[in-house]
Amino acid sequence: MSDNYRIICTAKEIVNPKDTVDKVLKWMQSEKIIEIEKSDCVLSSKKLGYKPSDNHLDAVMYDENITRLITCGVEVQTEREVFNAMAFTPFITLTCPDCGKNRFEGITEPDFYGENLTREQIDSYQSVFKLFDNWSNKEDATLTCPFCKEERDIGEYTIGGGLSLSNCGLTFWNWPEFKPEFIDKLKKLIGKDIKVIVGHF
Repeated sequence: MSDNYRIICTAKEIVNPKDTVDKVLKWMQSEKIIEIEKSDCVLSSKKLGYKPSDNHLDAVMYDENITRLITCGVEVQTEREVFNAMAFTPFITLTCPDCGKNRFEGITEPDFYGENLTREQIDSYQSVFKLFDNWSNKEDATLTCPFCKEERDIGEYTIGGGLSLSNCGLTFWNWPEFKPEFIDKLKKLIGKDIKVIVGHF
């Protein structure tokens, strides 16, 4: 059986991510959605997480009895990360902050999976993929728009779909779908545009 995850993260990098995450954690702990102490409950070799607490069902749409699982906690990220990087394809929009055009405009699924892309389209896709590590490591991650030719850091682009370049995120391991009111509360606490990303490990 594979593990799934739901990531709640800011749509872009923010200032003071640790303060923002601390505010969210304190609220969830005060509502007994997660435990106060960290423990070994997430899929990470370097980090501990927060197990679901007595009222964790207040945050989700239905009960999947996740507390029976070893991997059921909430993992915190306050450093640069490409959330859900494995989901990256040219069908995730990457919109230039200058001209507003999608970098992958014109690429279709039949062409991509049928290996019928032009060399220019392939280069446009692969050049982005190579910048993820640079951005995470705070190295040069400049991307040239193929339409307006302006150069911008990839973090300045608007990214659609299940991917985010952010430094503020919470990964909920094996939690069911969230209640809308829970997401609304987190939006207010964070005070920035957020994404909810679903994936499998």
